[in-house]
Amino acid sequence: MSSELLARTLLHLTQIGFAITLSALLWYFFRIYQRNYLKSWAIAFCCFTAYATFVLVDVFWRPVFAAAWLGQMVKFLLICFCYGFAVWILVGVFEAVKQQRLAARKVNQLLLLVTGISFLSVVPFLLFEQLQDWVVYLQLYMRLLLIGAALCVAGFWLWSLTKLIFATKVVASAMLAWGLLFLGSASTIVWQKTEVDYYQVAMYFKHLELLIQVILGLGLIIWLQEDERSTNQQLTAKTQYLDSHDPLTGALNRDALLRELALLLQNNAALTLLMIGLDSFKVVNESVGLKQGDRILREVNRRFESSIVKPRLIARTGGDIFALVLDDCSTDRQKLFALQHLEQLIEKPFTTDNGLIKLTASIGLACAPQHAVEADLLLQKANIAFHHCKRQQQRCTFYQPGMEEESARLLSLEKDLLLALEQDQFIFYFQPQWDLREQRIEAFEALVRWEHPQKGLLMPGQFLPLVEQVGLSKDLDLLLLEKAVSTLAEWKKQGINSIPIAVNMSPVHFQVDGLKGRIQQLLLKYQVSPAVLELEITENTAMGDMEKGSNYINELQQMGIRVSIDDFGTGYSSLGYLRKMPIDKIKIDRSFVTDMAANDSDMMIVKTMITLAHGLGKRILAEGVETETQLQLLRTLACDAIQGYLLSKPLPEAEALALLNGCALS
Repeated sequence: MSSELLARTLLHLTQIGFAITLSALLWYFFRIYQRNYLKSWAIAFCCFTAYATFVLVDVFWRPVFAAAWLGQMVKFLLICFCYGFAVWILVGVFEAVKQQRLAARKVNQLLLLVTGISFLSVVPFLLFEQLQDWVVYLQLYMRLLLIGAALCVAGFWLWSLTKLIFATKVVASAMLAWGLLFLGSASTIVWQKTEVDYYQVAMYFKHLELLIQVILGLGLIIWLQEDERSTNQQLTAKTQYLDSHDPLTGALNRDALLRELALLLQNNAALTLLMIGLDSFKVVNESVGLKQGDRILREVNRRFESSIVKPRLIARTGGDIFALVLDDCSTDRQKLFALQHLEQLIEKPFTTDNGLIKLTASIGLACAPQHAVEADLLLQKANIAFHHCKRQQQRCTFYQPGMEEESARLLSLEKDLLLALEQDQFIFYFQPQWDLREQRIEAFEALVRWEHPQKGLLMPGQFLPLVEQVGLSKDLDLLLLEKAVSTLAEWKKQGINSIPIAVNMSPVHFQVDGLKGRIQQLLLKYQVSPAVLELEITENTAMGDMEKGSNYINELQQMGIRVSIDDFGTGYSSLGYLRKMPIDKIKIDRSFVTDMAANDSDMMIVKTMITLAHGLGKRILAEGVETETQLQLLRTLACDAIQGYLLSKPLPEAEALALLNGCALS
């Protein structure tokens, strides 16, 4: 018996040593590779080490246990760690199969469950001696049965992996074999007649268990290496993909477009390169958020991919700019069809969390071999045509020789523009607005001019389109807004307290979060009343989102700031929206005033506008009044105020104030 006990002890010590080594290796690799399943399996083999250790304690120290409860405590720990081994094996398999960490709450629930089972396997036999006949069944048979079932489940679970490599098969097979071995050990309890016979069979099982344990350990180490190699391959493939594709939309990036385009041009193919930019997409991002904007960009790319024109290449070369290469558009008719189709794809409304959004696009085109035979030159010329299209506010533009010179000129102007913002080269000219009832100047509209160091005084039409194109509208708005408030502060010092200044706001800035706060800061900084500040917006700006526009104007009015609609009549055809918009003043566009004396239709339109405005309780002002006839007609129609060259052209500040002090109109 002593030799058998020694052999059994050595076998257990070998198992313990191997389990400790395997647990340490798995923990070491977990610290390096941060795979959660390695941590779970390291804990599992720690539990197995503790289980095997308590088995030895139970064998050697059972005769010397003075108290029965001490022996049962060892039994409890033995059973508890054995179940813990099974739980952590299953947790590790779950994390390996699902590639995600099992919630700590779930793990704690499983550990609490097996602790409860262990407790119920020991405590009843301390309290009730008549239950001793069930000790073997509850403490050994049920334990072996449950552990075997758990290992079999783990093995089958690993076999369910879609990417089944050799190491995974080894680990799955070892777990299945170990589970079957536990189940086989449980079955021997039923048919073995004596405890001696059982322990002889158990020794054979222990040797097999050690062999399976070694195979499982080697399989886990090999699996880790295979998994790491597979991960590195995936990262390499992903890196290669990102080197040539846009991570947001999946379209080609600029470098990949040039490579692929160069290969197509080597075959002397007739190609059409289109640069497509979404109009006012910055406003979309600011209104619906960047995530919704990203969704729109992905949808644009998807529409291009499924397009019937079948682009040969699709790339995203900028924030909202796509490049498409068509190789089957050799005739003008085919190109026109492709353009119309692509425009329709973009103009189809996009669904966002804030509702439907409709977009338009600007398209620049260059053709090979007519315009260029090299990829970078063809892309450059398509880009030149695109920016020309943006500047001219056209839908599409083909490249024409000579556009480079214009682009170079505008690039120089753009640099000057950035310097102008930095050095505050923008000034106000003031055009008076005349109250026809009280016969006095009721306000001034502040009109921006650019004092260019070399080119002299530039009018708005010479630089505002470029300001919008390069995305500086918001910066210019803030600069002019502060200039207007500071001017009001200076006028206040001169005793001019009741003459408002009207400032035009660009569509890109109005309704943007932060504008109201900035206005409040400026009014507080310069100690200016909000009643003398008026914001002018176009009706298209106000109607872009009627509910949001109405709420925003209400908030401004609650601050005491006036809001007026500029260029009224040139935007939306429906006048009914005015009933919902809480605006203070309506400005009739000069295009209706100019011909009202000779055109009955314009006269009727102006009359209708005035009647409608008065019916809604709003003031109305006519722009572009240049003749006495126009003035008399507007007086007859009960127009509230006028603005135009008849009264005065836009004036420098000193002249405007002089006019305020001495102007009279007959």
